[in-house]
Amino acid sequence: MELSGLTTLKVPAFALEPRYNIAPTQLAPVILSDRHEHRCVMARFGLVPEWFHKPLEDLSFSTFNAKSEDIVEKASYRGPLKSQRCLIPAQFFYEWQARGTPWLIAQKDGRPFFMAGLWTAWRGDSKGEAVEFYSFTILTTAANTVMTGIHRRMPVILQPEDYSTWLTADTGGALRVAGRYPSQLLAASRVRPEVENVRNEGPYLTVPMSGG
Repeated sequence: MELSGLTTLKVPAFALEPRYNIAPTQLAPVILSDRHEHRCVMARFGLVPEWFHKPLEDLSFSTFNAKSEDIVEKASYRGPLKSQRCLIPAQFFYEWQARGTPWLIAQKDGRPFFMAGLWTAWRGDSKGEAVEFYSFTILTTAANTVMTGIHRRMPVILQPEDYSTWLTADTGGALRVAGRYPSQLLAASRVRPEVENVRNEGPYLTVPMSGG
């Protein structure tokens, strides 16, 4: 995916190698806002709060997703929400039904989209070694009609006209654009169970299964 078409945000093009199965704790590209400067970086999926000073392996709470409805109340997120927001590019995401069936959700026209996220720059210790990296979390909201039969939540997918608002507005303005994405723009298809193994990678994972 080439992250072009963002000239109004003054973000340089960012050429990426295709990935088909990015999992929590792995690196993924994000466009982050830092004092109104926008940069493309690789970041760890799973936000590590800047106030967390124990070894990384002692992080025992989940920060892969952040509920947009109560994000202001959460200690891990309310700081980054003020000034450390990001866009997470994707062409699809996976979700699992309760019985374990994986589904792929994408735009009907196949175009990439951007999810709303928060980021941190963390420095600390991991397994006895000093480390520093960017990390991020994806905001979620209540499912739209495409998603309700699959899962009760979904990522916050932003409309193109709201990218700049999410990155640069005050907290209230940013949260106003963090709503549900229109159902008519999305489609869901059942995909191979191999998606569940994070070691599996490749375009074959995205091929719809019969009946999906």
